[in-house]
Amino acid sequence: MAFRRSLFIFMLVAMTALVLLPAVRSADDSAFCPNSPAVLTPEDNCNIQCFVEDPVCGSNGVTYGCGCEEAHCNGFRVVKLGAC
Repeated sequence: MAFRRSLFIFMLVAMTALVLLPAVRSADDSAFCPNSPAVLTPEDNCNIQCFVEDPVCGSNGVTYGCGCEEAHCNGFRVVKLGAC
């Protein structure tokens, strides 16, 4: 019984860390996007058209093919260059 409780607590802590880690890592994406806005709010119409794909990984785990501008338009910071 003690093993199950310990396993449950470990899993709970691990899941919490996985959920919160992108938010902590994505607090500032200026290393990837030099012109990133200070405040990100999702826009109703993210009609970004790119001619050359420049994929970035957003803090929500989604790959944005048009780069920083598309991720920011959807309200997410960039956590890494390239696909997620």
